[in-house]
Amino acid sequence: MNKIILAELLAVLLLAGVMFLLLYKKDPADVPLTLVNDALTGSFSTDGMEPAGDMRFKRSYGLNAADYEEILYYIPDNTMSVNEFLVVKCVNEADTDTVVRACEARLATQKKAFDGYGTNQTALLNHAELYSSGPYVCLFVSEQASEWLAAVKQVWGE
Repeated sequence: MNKIILAELLAVLLLAGVMFLLLYKKDPADVPLTLVNDALTGSFSTDGMEPAGDMRFKRSYGLNAADYEEILYYIPDNTMSVNEFLVVKCVNEADTDTVVRACEARLATQKKAFDGYGTNQTALLNHAELYSSGPYVCLFVSEQASEWLAAVKQVWGE
C-alpha cells in the first residue's frame, strides 16, 4: 500500500515538474533587428547573398512588410542558389502563425522548384531552420543555418 502511495506521489510531482517546464518559457529580448543583422553579417559569410526589400519579401512570402514591426531579409544573388535568411519581428505574437505558415509555403515552393535536379539545393531546403519565439520568426536556409539560428538566439538571450 505504501509503495502505491509513493508511486502516486512521485507521478504527481513529475507531472507538476513537467507542467512547470512547459509553462516556463523565456521570451526573447526585445532587440532591434539591426543587432541581429550585425550578429549574422559580422560573424558569418553572406557571400552569394544580398539584402532584399519589401517588394521581394511580398513576392517570396505573400506578406506585406508594413504589417510587421521589422523585417531582415537576405536572398540569393543568383537563381540557382537557395541560401536566404529571414527574420520577422511581428507587432504581436498572434501574427507569428501567419509568418510561420508563409515560411512553410516558401520552403515547399522552393523544394518543388528544385526537385529532380537541384540535389544540393534540395538538401539545404530539407535542413532549413524555421524557428519562432515570442514575436519573432526566423527562416534560415544555408549550410550555416543552425549556426545562424544559434547566433540569433544568443542575441535574444535565449
